[in-house]
Amino acid sequence: MRLFDLHCDTIEALHERGEDYVNNSTQFSIRELDKFDKAVQTMAVFVPDEIRGEAAVKFVEDFYRILNEQAAKYPEKIGIIENISDIDRITGEHKWAFMRSIESAACLNGNLDNIDKFADMNFKMIGLVWNGANELGSGPNNDTGLTAFGKAAVKRMEERGVIIDCSHLNDAGFEDLLENSEKPFVASHSNVRACCGHPRNLRDAQFSEIVKRGGLCGINIYSKFLSEKNEKNKEDIFRHIYHMLELGGEDVIAWGTDFDGEITPAPEVENPYKLGIFAEYLLQMGIKEEVIDKLYFDNAYNFFMKNAR
Repeated sequence: MRLFDLHCDTIEALHERGEDYVNNSTQFSIRELDKFDKAVQTMAVFVPDEIRGEAAVKFVEDFYRILNEQAAKYPEKIGIIENISDIDRITGEHKWAFMRSIESAACLNGNLDNIDKFADMNFKMIGLVWNGANELGSGPNNDTGLTAFGKAAVKRMEERGVIIDCSHLNDAGFEDLLENSEKPFVASHSNVRACCGHPRNLRDAQFSEIVKRGGLCGINIYSKFLSEKNEKNKEDIFRHIYHMLELGGEDVIAWGTDFDGEITPAPEVENPYKLGIFAEYLLQMGIKEEVIDKLYFDNAYNFFMKNAR
């Protein structure tokens, strides 16, 4: 069993509860590491919309320290990816490989030099926005595109090898990203609007652009992004995967679970181990084994080995 997940919010959930990565109350934990041959988990520092300015910078710095301290408790089970080549070493030692990311570039505080700061701290991916507006642009709460600073930030992130994450970015911002980016980018935890009309999800044309540019799209397991009925069932997950494959996404699809994102997931995929055995259902539904391998690990692995530092 292999898994490469592009997004979870567990580090903040652990901090709030005073727990660590072997707990049994968060959706993500490392308790079932022995069931995985290889496992890579992207650990996002989520910057809420109400945190801005220097406070947002410090917020990320604090959680950088907290993540390091948490991982250091279990050096035999967890390794943090500093250089992207560490993935092979850490997974080869049968540890869970943690990759740092940031959800919302409000943490830049309108200063391009902070991209260099976070790149030097080995954050491999930064989401441009969350739901509201920041110095770069906005999520679905309004329809403004990328600002001049947002466009400059895209360029600097590409120069520093920091992967751009467009999840949450509104439609106008997505169009500006297409015009101002030169390298592949990621939608770390986004589904498709053709299967669920939530504005957080991607239009077919947007997903197709990610395919065309050789990016990644992480499938979000939460019911509100799977179906307008907000039902928790595995059939809705399959519908999104199938539609993405119809759009040519075989080499683009990945998992972006959003574990511990304060929403209840479909029960069949509510933790990493259950997500792993969900592959059996996909196989029964006619998804080829080689495609399932790409979804679970190969696509994300190949993308980051090629595009990140």
